[in-house]
Amino acid sequence: MNSTYRFILQPYKGVATRHTCPACHKKRCFSRYIDTEKQISFPDDVGRCDHEQSCGYHLTPKDYFERNPLAKPIHSDCPTPMTRRAEPTERRKPSLIESKTVSQTLHSYHLNNLYLFLRSKFGAEEAERLIGAYRVGTSKHWPGSCVFWQTDINGSVRTGKVMLYDAETGKRIKQPFNHVTWVHSLLKLPDYNLRQCFFGEHLLPMNRDKPVAIVESEKTAIVASYYL
Repeated sequence: MNSTYRFILQPYKGVATRHTCPACHKKRCFSRYIDTEKQISFPDDVGRCDHEQSCGYHLTPKDYFERNPLAKPIHSDCPTPMTRRAEPTERRKPSLIESKTVSQTLHSYHLNNLYLFLRSKFGAEEAERLIGAYRVGTSKHWPGSCVFWQTDINGSVRTGKVMLYDAETGKRIKQPFNHVTWVHSLLKLPDYNLRQCFFGEHLLPMNRDKPVAIVESEKTAIVASYYL
């Protein structure tokens, strides 16, 4: 069945075909996507982590082409890039991050590059309002990094995505590696049942009379909410 798809996960042919995950940084657990026609070479972060419950990182060729439309092949008879879905697992309640852990990050914004970028564009008052509304934290994992807490509609925190931005340009730091990881991975919480929710979902009950837009990234959601 997989032979009908042009872009597939690299088949296992020894440890050389399994790499370090760019999110959880565990070794020999990351499968990269390959082009069966050998015309496109994907960046090293296009792939899937084997630790679906504890990490959940998965960047598909479709996601890559949406972010980089110029890289998409113009003429192709192949189906839309697809991936093999994981076998369904027993549905358990999602694991949650303790509120104490979250509250420990909701300060020190003078060390938070995302906040500094927002402040340079919108001023300190608006930057603090946006950061506060979306409950963005400050992480010590990388100097200047932030935490996008995924708070669901009930106010429970499913996980947090740690990312590093440039304070001046607001762009993600991707060199010498893609600076993104997850709080539940950093805390090494055992048997963590990750079930993500929309970032900013906790704002829905307070904004029932407003339209809802779904965008690709957390930073886009924050910036768009200022203008829209």
